[in-house]
Amino acid sequence: MIEPELKQELDTVNKNLETVSRKLGGNTAAFFRGVLSGIGSIVGVAIAIAIIGWILNALGYIPALQHQVEEWKALIQQSQRR
Repeated sequence: MIEPELKQELDTVNKNLETVSRKLGGNTAAFFRGVLSGIGSIVGVAIAIAIIGWILNALGYIPALQHQVEEWKALIQQSQRR
């Protein structure tokens, strides 16, 4: 048997959890927030890697990327002329 004090505390906790769940908007809203958070994380990591790569390339630590960067620049200039 559950003690009356414990049962009252559990009822209070359950009511608080229901209130929080209603304020958060339910499962659908939580799902979309999770998806957007994941996409944001991926974009953030991609930007961080690009910035680090650019800095290392500018400092000359990654000479192999210089050839690729030159190809991209030529491609961009070629597409802008059209």
